[in-house]
Amino acid sequence: MKNPNGYGGISKLPGNRRKPYRVRLTAGWQYQTDGKPLQKYHTLGYYTSRRAALIALADYNKRPYDLNLQHITLGELYNQWYDKHTVRLSRSSRCSFTAAWKKCTDIANEPIKKVKKAQMQAVLDNNQHLSPSVQTRLKTIFNGIFRLALENDLINVDYSRYLEKNATAKQTSRSIFTHSEIKCLWKNLELTLPLADGSRHHYNDVRLVDTVLIMLYSGIRIGELLEIQTAHIDLKKQIIDLHGTKTKAAHRILPLHKDIVPLVAARMHGKYLIETENGQPIIYDTYKKRFFDMLMSTLKMQHKPHDCRHTFISGMDSCGISAGSVILKRIVGHANADVTESYTHKNIRQLLTAINKLKY
Repeated sequence: MKNPNGYGGISKLPGNRRKPYRVRLTAGWQYQTDGKPLQKYHTLGYYTSRRAALIALADYNKRPYDLNLQHITLGELYNQWYDKHTVRLSRSSRCSFTAAWKKCTDIANEPIKKVKKAQMQAVLDNNQHLSPSVQTRLKTIFNGIFRLALENDLINVDYSRYLEKNATAKQTSRSIFTHSEIKCLWKNLELTLPLADGSRHHYNDVRLVDTVLIMLYSGIRIGELLEIQTAHIDLKKQIIDLHGTKTKAAHRILPLHKDIVPLVAARMHGKYLIETENGQPIIYDTYKKRFFDMLMSTLKMQHKPHDCRHTFISGMDSCGISAGSVILKRIVGHANADVTESYTHKNIRQLLTAINKLKY
């Protein structure tokens, strides 16, 4: 039976081919010099059997789509998703997705219509030695890309729904700083460390021991600390207005412990509390690899930046401010705290009174 006009057709190509059946669609007409019309075609695809070609042609006519989009790649859709999804995220969160996406280079140039579950699952499995958060970001990326593809009729099945994070992924260990280690940091406040690679791109040497103490006495996340602008700091009131995006509670008023007020005051000379010689904020990887890890090695300590937050919460609990209390949740920006209540002067005084109970 002949197909209706404009439906498309199937032809078998000569020779010994793995996919000899070509499905083509009319792309328009071009008139030749003699005035005769010449039909132009778009190729929908090539198939192993006539039956498979008929199914593909029927599916196309059931849900027609722009054939120019059938070759759009996973990487191209990632760029669209990233621009839309990360616009309101913090710089550190954006960097974490960028780092996770680098694990997908083997399939980045694959047309989205050809990407199957097995390929994406392989990416997760190949990175099971990393922390669970990396697999979570990878799954978030794949979910976002395939949702975008479905919304634009580029695919019919969302294979990302069936991805499984590896249960054996490495769990990040946490250890708190001891009192003697904190005293050691105060003793080495002016310690200068040369950059590991001798680079002079940002600065000749770094004095960032104070930043570790700021985290230890505030519980602030490292990503939040690296994004603080001095315009958001009120030394008179001893508070920082944090514009966090990790959770709703992350946007909060952070009280400054009396012991670190001088450390913060000494850094009030640029746009960012912590910045390079060029006035740019320092990204997490640079801070950790070029400074924090080197400091820990120099002082013979074994910690990660997030250990400062765990140490703070533990220290506050020891001083009578329990980890489950609303006041501590407000300070550290944990969800479930009543953040709808405005920060009145009384609230700020309560926060300052609570945080100044901390003694190491």
